[in-house]
Amino acid sequence: MGNYSSEDTYRQCVGLMNKQEVIDFLAELIKVNSSNPPGNEKDVALIVGKKFKEYGFSPQIDDLEGVNRANLIAKLSGAEPRPNLVYSGHLDVVPATKQNWEHDPFGAEIEGDLMYGRGTSDMKAGDAAMIMAMCLLKKAGIKLNGTLTFVNTASEEVDCYGSKAYVKKYGVDDIDALAISEASERKIYVAEKGAFWLKFTSYGKTAHGGLPKEGINALLHMLKFFETFRHYEFQVQEHPLLSSPSMSITTMHAGRNTNVLPEKCEATVDIRTVPGISHDKVMADIHEILDKMRKEDGTCRIDVEPLNNYPPIETSMGDEFTKVAFNTYKQVFGKEIGPAGVYYYTDGVSFEKEKYIPMIIYGPGDPSRSHKPNEYVEISQVIDSVKYYIALAINYLK
Repeated sequence: MGNYSSEDTYRQCVGLMNKQEVIDFLAELIKVNSSNPPGNEKDVALIVGKKFKEYGFSPQIDDLEGVNRANLIAKLSGAEPRPNLVYSGHLDVVPATKQNWEHDPFGAEIEGDLMYGRGTSDMKAGDAAMIMAMCLLKKAGIKLNGTLTFVNTASEEVDCYGSKAYVKKYGVDDIDALAISEASERKIYVAEKGAFWLKFTSYGKTAHGGLPKEGINALLHMLKFFETFRHYEFQVQEHPLLSSPSMSITTMHAGRNTNVLPEKCEATVDIRTVPGISHDKVMADIHEILDKMRKEDGTCRIDVEPLNNYPPIETSMGDEFTKVAFNTYKQVFGKEIGPAGVYYYTDGVSFEKEKYIPMIIYGPGDPSRSHKPNEYVEISQVIDSVKYYIALAINYLK
C-alpha cells in the first residue's frame, strides 16, 4: 500500500486468507463463556494461543490474580525492534442470560451475513480480526521494519485490570502506536470520553419511622446533595468529536425497613468527560458543595471516593500514525473518512496514563449493540477488519 511493493505485500497476505477459517475461529471464541464477573479469560486465551501456535508464533500467557484470569501476548518481530505497534483487545464480555435472546448468547449462530452471540461486537470479532491479520502476515513471510505486538487483556469490562497488569509488568516506554479493535461502525475513532465514576456515602442515625426527629435521615442528606450537584456545569466547550460531557446518577440504596430511618445511603455517579476537563477540579468542586452543606447542617456527613478515574483520550490528526491509519482506510476501502470520537472508554486508558501514545479505535460491529440481547456482528465487517489490520501493519512498519 502506498507504493508498489507494499501494495503487492498486502495483496499477498489477503490472498492467503481463508474466510471460513476466520468465521470458524470467531465462532470458537464466542462459544467460550468469558462473562465478567467472574471472567475465565484464560479459557479464551488458550484458544487464541493455539491459533497463534498454528502459524509459528510463541504466544505468552500471563496468569493474573484470581481464578482462571490471564492476559495473552504475541509478537511478530521485524528487522528492528522499533517502532512497536501494539494491537489490543480484551478477552472478557459482559454477562448474558438466555432471557430476551432469540439466539443462544454463546452459540455463535449465523444467519446470512450476521453472527449472533455475546461478544460479537464487544469485542471478540475485533480480537479475531487482529489475530488473523497477524497470522496471515506471518504466513506470508512479511518482514516488517519494527515490531507488531498483540496484547489480549482480561477484565476490561469491569476495571481494566488486565491492561493495568500489563502496563505494571512491562511498561509502555517501547510502545510507539496503539490500535484497539473495539466496534466502531466502520469509523476510525481518535478520541474517547473519560470516565469518572464516584461513590457517595451519606451517614445518619437510625430511629423509628414514627419518631424522625430522634434520628438523622441519611437519604434526605443524599437527596439534598444531588439536588445541587445535578445542576453542575462543566467549564468546557463542546468537543467537536465527543460532544458534551455528561453526569448520570446511576444507583442509590438506603434503608432496611419502611418504619426505620436509614442511617446510611450509598449512591454512584457516572461522569463522562471530554478533553479540557480536570477530574481533580470536578472533585474539588464536589468537596466545596459538601463543605457548604456541613456548615449549614452539622448533622450532614457525606463522603466521596473515586471508583474509576480514566481521563479522556485524544490523538492528534497531525500524528504520523493517525495519518497512516486514515490513508490505510482509503487504500483498503476506496474512500476517505474523517475522524470520529466515542462515548465509551477502552483499555487505552491504562496505556495512555503513563505517556501519550497515538491511538486509534477501529473494529467490526456497532457499539450500540454491545451489552444488549441479540448482539451480533456482520461477518463481512470482520473480514474487512482483517484486511485493514494487515494493511495498517504493513504501512506503519514498512
